[in-house]
Amino acid sequence: MDCLIGALSAKRGRRWVGRVVDGSITTVGISTPTGVTVAHAYGSQGLAPVSNPACGPNPKLAETAMTDKVFVGIDISKLWLDIAFSNNASSLRIANQADAIEAWLAQYDPRHFALVAFEPTGGYERYLSAALRAHGTRFARIHPNQLAAFRTRRGGKAKTDVLDARLIAHFAAQELAQRGLAASVEADGILRALLARRRQLCEMLHAERCRADISDDARVADSLNDIHAALTHSLATIEKALAAHVAANPALTASAQNLRSLKGVGPITVYTLLGDLPELGQRSGKEIAALVGLAPRTRQSGKQSWRASIAHGRPGVRAVLFNAARVAIQHNPVMRDFYQRLRVINQRPGKVALVAVMRKMLVTLNAIAQSQKPWKYAQHTT
Repeated sequence: MDCLIGALSAKRGRRWVGRVVDGSITTVGISTPTGVTVAHAYGSQGLAPVSNPACGPNPKLAETAMTDKVFVGIDISKLWLDIAFSNNASSLRIANQADAIEAWLAQYDPRHFALVAFEPTGGYERYLSAALRAHGTRFARIHPNQLAAFRTRRGGKAKTDVLDARLIAHFAAQELAQRGLAASVEADGILRALLARRRQLCEMLHAERCRADISDDARVADSLNDIHAALTHSLATIEKALAAHVAANPALTASAQNLRSLKGVGPITVYTLLGDLPELGQRSGKEIAALVGLAPRTRQSGKQSWRASIAHGRPGVRAVLFNAARVAIQHNPVMRDFYQRLRVINQRPGKVALVAVMRKMLVTLNAIAQSQKPWKYAQHTT
């Protein structure tokens, strides 16, 4: 069976045209009706959603035809990569090693691929990301929830590595090709790794303290004390390494000094923002709040309306902002007045008001990073 199919996107007013060949769907082209302007910003650094071109400073690239380009889906495991192509039913498997990935990419011109898509797998994608970036190939990381919803919508039941790779390829061709996308920002790998290790040590320390509280045996208590001392020493070493890494980089040092000018923001908060939120200063206030998971989501159906809630995003960033907000409402007059207004005048619950302070601080920090200047009220809060 070989036929052309089309679907009109009511949201963007664009028409997607594909070809069905033996049950596989291949993108033929994407058309934009007269008077409608839609931009794509595919970048070799990866892709991230963009809501509105007017919301932030992200560069946009003109929409291009993808008639002769292929969408690639890659399922990642510890030992190998399963690679599928949107224009045929074939697939291949290569080792998940830097030299094997580079040898595979060397066979193709970067312009041959419209997009390479894959799911993040907790670090096993690091060789693939580095190779794609070096090769100049456009790629996107897909959130697992989006892929699961796409599988359900297609009615798929079976699940193997090869089927997952094909599903990712079709998701890229049918879904990602329709979206406005902007180049994502790569974080400092060393800083991010140090932050991840610090979080692990903090979690282990908390667990050991909880065990010590209910320990009645002296030998168990001695063991817990030994582990606690070792973890405390390791944590101090990691925090010194974080400070040294930032101090050795003039750009990071300048950014850290400006971010610290917001009263309530300590060094760990700054390190976390620099390492886990590299988009800070490069997105609009609304976009940065959505990335972190501090943008309330409206829930309304018919006559019923539920309280808006926050979810998803980056929990590590939210955790440090939570502590920073608690300090700020005590010692930062601007944030304290904002919090009190929400609690007293607007009658908001304490936790709701605290989350609002977290968002306000994040948006303020984003503006500081954009301007590359200290907080404008810094001198009035010292």
